[in-house]
Amino acid sequence: MMVMTYSSRMLYTLLPLLVMLGGCNSALGPMSWQSGYRASGVAATDTRTAQLQAIAPNTCDLLSDQSGIVTLPPGCANDINLQYMVERPQDLLYGREMGPAQAQPVATAARERLTDREQSRTRSDRLREEAHGMSSYTTTGGM
Repeated sequence: MMVMTYSSRMLYTLLPLLVMLGGCNSALGPMSWQSGYRASGVAATDTRTAQLQAIAPNTCDLLSDQSGIVTLPPGCANDINLQYMVERPQDLLYGREMGPAQAQPVATAARERLTDREQSRTRSDRLREEAHGMSSYTTTGGM
């Protein structure tokens, strides 16, 4: 039976942790790119396709002399997807003023619903009291 010293036990305990931490180190280094869009030389018309072609992501600068299978630079696919998801392509170049919060109509409707519920509860309590008050004065003697 092998007797383990304190230092060898420590080594066997720390070795797997060091191997796992070593796997976190990437040879690529941190990815850094400038996101954004620029107007290209294509004239923009009113059609959405022409507007999308008139705007190009900064990350998608491809050299025109490349042939064959061309891989996209990091971040290019994300910027192209965003470009096709926006409502107005011009918003990528110049933003627009933000409107009212989208939750405001929902909050207003909830407040009105709760207020109406309180009013209807008050109204039903009043009607119940009136009905109770009327029942004490009602007689069936005239029937």
